[in-house]
Formats: sequence, C-alpha cells, structure tokens
Amino acid sequence: MNTPTATRILTTAAALSAIALPALAHPGHLATAGFLDGAEHPLTGLDHLIAMITVGVYGATIGGRALFAVPASFVAAMLAGGLLALFGVDLPLVEPMIYASVVVLVLLCVMPMSRNLWIGAVFAGWFGVFHGFAHGAEMPADASALGYALGFVLSTAGLHAVGLGLGLALHRLLGRGEETRRLG
Repeated sequence: MNTPTATRILTTAAALSAIALPALAHPGHLATAGFLDGAEHPLTGLDHLIAMITVGVYGATIGGRALFAVPASFVAAMLAGGLLALFGVDLPLVEPMIYASVVVLVLLCVMPMSRNLWIGAVFAGWFGVFHGFAHGAEMPADASALGYALGFVLSTAGLHAVGLGLGLALHRLLGRGEETRRLG
C-alpha cells in the first residue's frame, strides 16, 4: 500500500470520527440517547482496547483488501453480537473469549501463515461477536439501542483506524511494506 492510500484511509477515519462530535453539542440528540455510553465502552476496558487496535494492526499486516475487510468483519460481527445481547440470547464464555481475542489476534499478527484475508476476516468476525455481546449486555437501561450501537461502532472503527496506522507505520519502519503488499 502506498503512502497516499494509507494517508487517505487514516484521514477518512479521522474525518468520520470528527463528524460525529458536533451532534453531541445539541441536547436531545445522540448524547442523551446512549451514544456517549456506547462510544465510551470500547475505550474503558484494556482488553477491548488492545483487541480492537490489534484488529487494525492485523489488517495492516495482511495488507491489500484486508485493510478494510478485517476491521469490517469485526464491526459487522460485533453488531450481530450486540443484537444477540439485546434480544436476551445467552452466549457462553464471553469474557474468556474476549481475553482469548487479545492473545490470538496478537499471535496472528506475527505468524506468517496467518497473513490471509479469509483467515483474518474469520478470526476478526469470531471475536467481534463476543466483543459486541459484551457491549450490548452492558448497555444502560435508559439508552437508545441505536445511539448506543452507533457510539460503539464509531469508537471501534476509530480504534481499528489507529491500529491500521500503527501497523502500516511498523511495516514501513521494519521494511516489510513490499512483503505485506504481496501477501494481501
């Protein structure tokens, strides 16, 4: 991936995050409907924070279409997991799977045989379900599900963008940029 493309991805992610901020200044909008609670949730647990940034790093490690597909797989599955929680479905092993996601995603970043778009999308999606379930299960009772979901989706996407930026920078620093492009 060339520098202008990486710059465009990061600039777009930052712009999308900034667009949401003006909506918070008006009373009665997303801020009171749970948006802030949803946006805060991925940022308050170290396990969520590390896993979501690592999803971006992993996408950058694979390169190519995985820059978008791996984080998108996580976000889509996270929404599905959040819906499972909202509908009262019992999902076992949520916390152990969240902890496992941190370890497994970090390992996938450093294992050459895991640099495959499909492997990345499947693992990101699998763990996204559990992270989303945790988000949905911890939604405040008075929050709007839509505002809350929008908050945790945007916050998660921002963390993925940070991870993509870190991953691309690390690969450039370590001289693996060309290898990453070939593998993606």
